[in-house]
Amino acid sequence: MSLRLAGRRLAISGTPSPVRPNSCSLSTTQIRTKWSVNIFKGWGKSGARDSPSSRTPQDATSELDDPKKRAAFLERNMHGSVSDNIFQDEIDAAKPSSAQDAPSLQQQEQKTRENMAMVTDPDPRSRIRWQRKKVIQMVRSNGAVSREDRIKATERQLLHRSHFMPTSLKKLVMLSRQIAGKPVDEAISQMQWSKKKMAAEVKYYLEEARDLAIAQRGMGLGKVNGEVFDKPRKILTRDGKWIQVEDPTRMYVAQSWVGRGPWRGKEIDYKGRGRMGVIKHPSTSFTVLLKEEKTRIREYEELEAKKTAKGPWVHLPNRRVHGQRPYYSW
Repeated sequence: MSLRLAGRRLAISGTPSPVRPNSCSLSTTQIRTKWSVNIFKGWGKSGARDSPSSRTPQDATSELDDPKKRAAFLERNMHGSVSDNIFQDEIDAAKPSSAQDAPSLQQQEQKTRENMAMVTDPDPRSRIRWQRKKVIQMVRSNGAVSREDRIKATERQLLHRSHFMPTSLKKLVMLSRQIAGKPVDEAISQMQWSKKKMAAEVKYYLEEARDLAIAQRGMGLGKVNGEVFDKPRKILTRDGKWIQVEDPTRMYVAQSWVGRGPWRGKEIDYKGRGRMGVIKHPSTSFTVLLKEEKTRIREYEELEAKKTAKGPWVHLPNRRVHGQRPYYSW
């Protein structure tokens, strides 16, 4: 009976191998520290006092455990500087600040303002051009402002669309319906504890839309600007639910919908009797529209004003009756 190839390999590997010359004999125990012997490979000159071949792993580890020896080792092997250290920022931050650091702090604050200006107003020329165009339109219309323009000037909103996600439209539309009409924080909590696979992606895009709304449109800053109501207001939503609003700038998910994207690929679906089909892998996008509670308050007030102006319902108003028939309509 012939011996199998795997057994031959095992038999050959089981024989003791001859020791090669100029080989470094190490202990059989593994060193599971971040200062392993492998990082010293190639450091220093051959035959030097600090070369890895002239030390044991225990000596190297004990040397790097001492902070003074470690600093000396880094300065010696990193060309006399530790500027490439990944912890250099923390080391500099831990140093005591002096009076010379005041100009650097001012420069840092100025840089932060510039970065915020780039986010809030990325294209100033386009903004000025758009404002000039709107002023010209108002002058041409003799100062008359339409209802849509007045709403856009007083109420803020943000439309955010995600990338195409590797899921189907039927699966993602259930998550989209789950968060519609809810405040942003509550919608994020719903996605955080959901068992659906794409709930994590929807949660990420909700958080991204919330951050963009705060940074770009200034939404959700009622408590900071002092725009909170003294007493909470009770309003009726479109879904027929009564809610209490304390902060008129609180963001909520006004609309959320999904869109079909391109096919990600195809796969053969093998069937019986030599037949086959094609399985297409879909991709779907997720879009969310964030608004403030000011919008729902305005919609509720308009609905109440419409009911009040309509008057009481009258069974037979004082008007002529047309189209009488001598028989019942049913």
